[in-house]
Amino acid sequence: MRGLIVKRSNLAVRISAVIVAGIATVGAVGVVSAHHSPAVGPRGPLGPNVPVSAVERSVFARRIRVQGSTAAAVQAACRQAITQGVPVVFLPAGQYLFETEVVVPGGLTLLGSGSSTLCQTTTLSQALFRMQGDHVRFTRLKLQGASLVWDQSNDTYGIASDYNQNVHIDHCELLGFNSAADFSNAATGQVDHCYLHHCLRDGMGYGIGLDRGSYVLVSDNEFSQCRHCLASNGFGARPTHWEFLHNHVNSDDLVQNKQGAVDAHPDMDGSFVVTGNLFENIGNALDIFNGSGLISANRFRYQPYGMFITATTAGAVPHDIAVTGNSFESVSQPYTIDPAINIWIDGAVVASTWTSGTPPSPPPPPMPWLQPMGAGGVLTWT
Repeated sequence: MRGLIVKRSNLAVRISAVIVAGIATVGAVGVVSAHHSPAVGPRGPLGPNVPVSAVERSVFARRIRVQGSTAAAVQAACRQAITQGVPVVFLPAGQYLFETEVVVPGGLTLLGSGSSTLCQTTTLSQALFRMQGDHVRFTRLKLQGASLVWDQSNDTYGIASDYNQNVHIDHCELLGFNSAADFSNAATGQVDHCYLHHCLRDGMGYGIGLDRGSYVLVSDNEFSQCRHCLASNGFGARPTHWEFLHNHVNSDDLVQNKQGAVDAHPDMDGSFVVTGNLFENIGNALDIFNGSGLISANRFRYQPYGMFITATTAGAVPHDIAVTGNSFESVSQPYTIDPAINIWIDGAVVASTWTSGTPPSPPPPPMPWLQPMGAGGVLTWT
């Protein structure tokens, strides 16, 4: 296959025939087409200024209004909402300077007035919001961290979820963080219809970070100027799983230490789905250093590299990955496949990843398939 590079390393040797005939992937492709729309990029308007629907206006009518423009004022409104059994905390237009993090109790929706509701950090090492319970939603807010330029001192977080279930971040703008939205320790959540950008911390710089068995659905967002738009890791009681669907990733010229826009770290012990995205004007779209999954129906254009599927650490090898139905335009090197196991591209196994005997069945292996949150705000999977 043109554009496929198989590197020599101490873990693998160069092969002369890169692709050998494999087993048809009709079954796997059938699952994909049933599970995801074939559209590329976001499937609707996004960002904090998208109008609230009539149904949601009715739901949001019963609310506590924040009085003041500090973290203490927002925290007080959250406490009042819980005490009175009111589900919504409303942050009217204005600049909110957070002197400390706000701890959000479970069951609340934090609602802003769009990009005119700006919550900002005031130090180099704080979070804006940290979850105290499950079923928390953030919508129509603009959240900003400490720096919009490449640096090594920005340790701010936008929204931090540790163990919490069903955290929903939608129609928001998040910028200037070490990690804009962070999920850890088997947290579950969904980030959709947001604009995440200018997360330029050297060594971090995550639009979305997740690890330790978290399940996160990331769909229909716009990303730009992040070191990693999504970065994932493992170490949990269960394998981590994430899905990156119908997003637009565009531009990373401010990133000095360029990495894959979407990343599975060597310790990412779980599974992933990357489907229906548009990647353009960046250095490299995907760094897959461990895990198994599906990369399908994405469009890559105007960039030197499409994806790296390669082992970089002993004991951590990407495996059982189906790459199918992707398109490339002005991409110098679409695929770089280095040490890896059972990687299939458009119905054929990559020879270097299956060196003896009959190739196994096409990947991906069984894994969760996330279902978008409905009106009940619950992330489910099959």
